[in-house]
Amino acid sequence: MNTERKSKILDCLCYLFLIFLFGCLTGWIYEEIFYWITEGMLRNRGILYGPWLPIYGIGALGIYALKPIKKHPLILFLLCNLITGIVEYVIGYVAIRVWNLRLWDYRGLFLNIDGIVCLRSVLSFAIMGMVFHYLVEPVMERYVTSRKSHTVHMVCMIILVLFVIDCIISALFRTPITY
Repeated sequence: MNTERKSKILDCLCYLFLIFLFGCLTGWIYEEIFYWITEGMLRNRGILYGPWLPIYGIGALGIYALKPIKKHPLILFLLCNLITGIVEYVIGYVAIRVWNLRLWDYRGLFLNIDGIVCLRSVLSFAIMGMVFHYLVEPVMERYVTSRKSHTVHMVCMIILVLFVIDCIISALFRTPITY
C-alpha cells in the first residue's frame, strides 16, 4: 500500500474518531444539562471519568453512516430514530444482562421498551442527528480538511491515548450511577 493511500485511510479514521468524540462530548453535555434541569444537580452519569459518553459516540457514527441519504430529510429522520433506538437498546440490554448495570431507566415513560428505550429518547436523538447532518458535520468537515493531516493525526492520537487511559482507569475504579 502506498503512502498516499495510507494517509487517506488515516485521515478517514481520524475523522471518524473525531465524530465519535463529538458525539461522546455532546451526549455528556446533553445529559448534564438535562439532569441539572430535571434533578437540580450536576453528576457525571457516564461510565468514564472524562466528559464523554461512548454510547453517544457510537450513535453519532451510526448517524454519520446515513450521510448518503442526507438529501431525503424524512427518511434520514426516521433512520436516525431507528439507529439510535437500536444502539440505545443493545447497549442498555448488554449493560443489564452482562454487567447487571441499569445505567438509565425509562420505565414509566411513554412507549418504553423494557425501560431501555422510549419515544422521548429516540426522538431527541433523531433531532440531534438532523442538527448533526445539516449544521455540525459540514462545519466539522470544512474545519478538519482545512488543517494539515499530520496536525489532525497528532490531535487524534493524543485524545485517543487520553480516552484509552480513561477507559482503563474507569474500568478499574469507577462505579457508575445506576437505577
